[in-house]
Amino acid sequence: MRTLRSMIGIGSGVLLLAAATHAEVTVSTGFDFSRGDYGLPVPTQIITVPLAVSYAVNQTTWELGLSCVRVEGPGDVVPGIGRRTRRLALASTTHEGIGDLTLGFTHQLAAPAERGWSWAVGAEVKFGTASAERSLGTGKDDFTVQAECSYTAGALTPYFTVGYRWLGNPAGSDLRAHVFGTAGLAWACSDKVTLGVLVDLAAKNSASGSSSANFMLSASRSLGDRWQAQLYAVRGTSDNSPDYGGGISLSRGF
Repeated sequence: MRTLRSMIGIGSGVLLLAAATHAEVTVSTGFDFSRGDYGLPVPTQIITVPLAVSYAVNQTTWELGLSCVRVEGPGDVVPGIGRRTRRLALASTTHEGIGDLTLGFTHQLAAPAERGWSWAVGAEVKFGTASAERSLGTGKDDFTVQAECSYTAGALTPYFTVGYRWLGNPAGSDLRAHVFGTAGLAWACSDKVTLGVLVDLAAKNSASGSSSANFMLSASRSLGDRWQAQLYAVRGTSDNSPDYGGGISLSRGF
């Protein structure tokens, strides 16, 4: 709870700083659900309620994120990682608490135009604040770098991301660094509604694990000048992905 209170305090400070510097601040939350067997005889169900604050000034956006997590399963699957060991646990347990704290930034190398290319680079640190004993995280810090590219052609915007993630390796696991990438297409079918499709791929994140592949469909709608809502559904196709999932996100700009 101390971590959550600290983030709320930081978020309040960010809003005050934005008012003084005329920057753009966005606060977002939502609800995410996933379920899968991950190659185990007992499935794992994960519920996440995220909270994030982003601060954008000039061409750089900083984002601070934290979440409340509930994991029901055999205890060998953690959010965002999949299986952390190869043990065959059968008994299902339920744990909940505060997830990992993340801090990241994205810098636009070329700003989006009405018709043309846009490039950006970014990095993120995930601090291992979630409890490893309760399978809410690995208890270790991770670091990610990535590059993004998109092309705006009227109502259609294809985009892709490629990155590299260094995973902290807790005792008893064989987690390792790996490459990942995404490719998607956004269609602004009206002034307020955008539909999207996304493919999310990642190489093996452990020596004994498997690569992961997820497919996502989404629908976003602006609710006035400052509010934005999104619904999405996810389908996984590997042992290191959830079988299915979905959720909703809601954000407000200041």
